[in-house]
Amino acid sequence: MSKLKSTLAMAGAALFFAASANAQALDTPPPHFDPNTVPPAADVIAAMKREASAEVARLKAIDAAPDTARERGGAISPNWVSATFLIGANRLARMADAPDVQDYTLKVAQRYNFALRTGGAPVNLINADDQALGDVYEDLYLRQGLPGVLMPTQQRLDYTVPYLRKDPQPKRLVWWWCDALFMAPAVYARMSQITGDPKYIEAMDVQWWRTYDRLWDDKEHLFARDERFVTRLDESGRKIFWSRGEGWVLAGLARLLEAMPADFPSRPRYVKVYQQMAARIITLQQPDGLWRTSLLNTSAFPEAETSGTALDTFALAFGINHGLLDRATYLPHVTRAWAGLHDYILPGGILGQVQTGGDQPVPTRRETIGLYASGAYLLAGSEVAKLSDPVSPLPLAVTPPAAMTQVASDIGPSRAPSTPAEEKEAQRKVLEREAIKALAYDPLSDDPDYTPVYNMGTKVKKQGNVK
Repeated sequence: MSKLKSTLAMAGAALFFAASANAQALDTPPPHFDPNTVPPAADVIAAMKREASAEVARLKAIDAAPDTARERGGAISPNWVSATFLIGANRLARMADAPDVQDYTLKVAQRYNFALRTGGAPVNLINADDQALGDVYEDLYLRQGLPGVLMPTQQRLDYTVPYLRKDPQPKRLVWWWCDALFMAPAVYARMSQITGDPKYIEAMDVQWWRTYDRLWDDKEHLFARDERFVTRLDESGRKIFWSRGEGWVLAGLARLLEAMPADFPSRPRYVKVYQQMAARIITLQQPDGLWRTSLLNTSAFPEAETSGTALDTFALAFGINHGLLDRATYLPHVTRAWAGLHDYILPGGILGQVQTGGDQPVPTRRETIGLYASGAYLLAGSEVAKLSDPVSPLPLAVTPPAAMTQVASDIGPSRAPSTPAEEKEAQRKVLEREAIKALAYDPLSDDPDYTPVYNMGTKVKKQGNVK
């Protein structure tokens, strides 16, 4: 291994937790799937719940520990790493009852006041990585109907929209790295679905194709990670195409097509790129069902890599399920990949053999995990579980919330009073909360002309404050 590769691997590994140090072994053995058979949906969902619950337990343990991880702000932050896991967790929540996962997702959202990550500077405000969590808030809004869940994301997108479509086109891109095509486009497309305002998807469309023009390789049908890699060659003289980078784009296209209107003018172009990438990706799959970090130079990086594999598995299964890809051609690749991933489930129940954070191929290690890999695994499972279902057309309809679901305050319950003074104080708090309900102006109950902020057919249920 070259000194550069070794340095990159060690630097990346320092950013993530080793599973052996953060998760206890589970009593149940890891699931096993036949690479030549479509798995039963119930088995796939059970495997997803196992992975998600193991991650949530690990994250809660870190949050509870008085160590450096907690001092840094806890086990999870509103960045792309956490967002990818929570996006996958929300997919699980749509399919099955997973109260521990759903509760943790909501508590994280409340912890960050439904806001997106930012360093405050304009370059941070328009960063796609920091907008990825918007998908989670959009999902929560569609379940709860609470406008405050969505407002911070919309505000950030409103700030970014002019930069995505700036004319004349600036020299530098807003979405300058291929990963961004997973992080942000679907958030913009779904915001247009929710609000009925086309400006979000139209701005997304402008920037997406600007990125495509700079990074797409029309011979290989793959994306350069960024402009540095358009002409860069590896030590063997090959172009560098990074597995997870291609996975980000392919999975991002699937999520985008899920929300893009059927009559959107450039939709056929997106479908074409998606199908070209899918056709190329399956030629690079290895016999064990997984992909390597360097797609064209597997001899330099012979180890399997699971995060890119999981993203590809999701995207290919999605194409089968929605009639974009030929089932007979692609199904064997999906079932082999899904089965192969389970050779790398660690004793703690979490997917290992994950490439650390980075921008290019590096060696991988079995014990390395990453929240984004667990999220990609959940995304993969969400489509693998549907492989026996009839093909469903795109786009998927957004179902508006039936009514607002009031969410109680995230202030934890007080301990039971043990003295007369504590009992008196507890009674005072009860009366104070009753006064809030009785005295506070509530637009829902007090404004006869109240109009929902996001009017998707949401029924407004007249009620007082819940605190």
